[in-house]
Amino acid sequence: MVLHRRLWWAVFAVILAFSSILVYVRVNNERAVERDTYETWRETFVVKNHPGATYVNAGTSKHRVAMSEAQGMGMLITARAGRNGWAKQADFDSLLAYYQLHRDGNTYLMSWRQQLKQGEWRNDQNSATDGDLYIAQSLITAAKTWPKAADQYRRLARKIAADILRYEYNDTAKMVTVGNWATSDSWAYDVMRSSDVMPTVFDALAITTGDDRWQEISNSMLDKLQTLSDQHQTGLVPDFSIIEKDRIRPAQRDEVSTKADGTYDYNAARVPMMLANATDARARKINDRMIHFFAQQKTLVAGYQLNGQATKTYESSAFQAPIFNLATNANNADAEVLYRNTTNVLNKSVAQQPYYDATITTLVAVGGFKND
Repeated sequence: MVLHRRLWWAVFAVILAFSSILVYVRVNNERAVERDTYETWRETFVVKNHPGATYVNAGTSKHRVAMSEAQGMGMLITARAGRNGWAKQADFDSLLAYYQLHRDGNTYLMSWRQQLKQGEWRNDQNSATDGDLYIAQSLITAAKTWPKAADQYRRLARKIAADILRYEYNDTAKMVTVGNWATSDSWAYDVMRSSDVMPTVFDALAITTGDDRWQEISNSMLDKLQTLSDQHQTGLVPDFSIIEKDRIRPAQRDEVSTKADGTYDYNAARVPMMLANATDARARKINDRMIHFFAQQKTLVAGYQLNGQATKTYESSAFQAPIFNLATNANNADAEVLYRNTTNVLNKSVAQQPYYDATITTLVAVGGFKND
């Protein structure tokens, strides 16, 4: 009897040790893949511009373009990579320096795009709110990553947040607008971009600034996004929607930007990433519905009508990486299926992908929009 008991414990110890080794190998392999993704992205897309300043190239090697969206995601990627020891503070500060050199007028918002015009690197006027929110979040993250510069980073984040509320805020609808050009007398004032619903970013800004309006924005925009999600059995939300008095509807074709305005396309593709770490019950409900829909798809393609009909036949990491991020942070049977179906997204070299796909994939690899 004693011999059997000892044998059982010996077998148990071997199984436990083997399981621990497998977990250790898996975790370390995943971490190696994540680091390689970041380093490949940095080498491929981060470009020197002015002395001490770098930007994320959102164009091609022949026609380089900088955008506030790209710069903000790149700064957040770098701040999060720094948490793991993969990036240096100097890497972040060089991206920050570029932002400082390309602010829109006298504001703390970033000019939405820079490109070569007549042989000169020039700003395009106006801002894009998603880029400004990403930059503010990156500074809050950097303050945790490099504590000696925390006061400096948080001070700048507060200035950006103040200007977002000054120039990119619809006070009536309690939501951020798509940019500072969407003024109260503009048709675009009542346009909501689904990927601008950023609960974890709004939470971080509320804490950093002490301004309760950020919680109002979070609540209002989550309500609107849930309404959009509830309008279709799939739970999918559109790239853009329109506020009309006390209701919200998906934008029509070409009403805002492109023929895909009212579909789940390249803007809405970010929504799973923006909500992946949110704890709000409304966000979880939206997430669960998206997870259920995507888990039923044999192939995840680059766009859908809100009724679930595919609009493309090809795949894109810009869609798959946010869904992988969402599945990683959920805990149900559909999420497990979706995790298995999307886990290979990090094994695709970002060097071979367009800027948008590569940058979103890298952002997911380093942790996305966690407030840790």
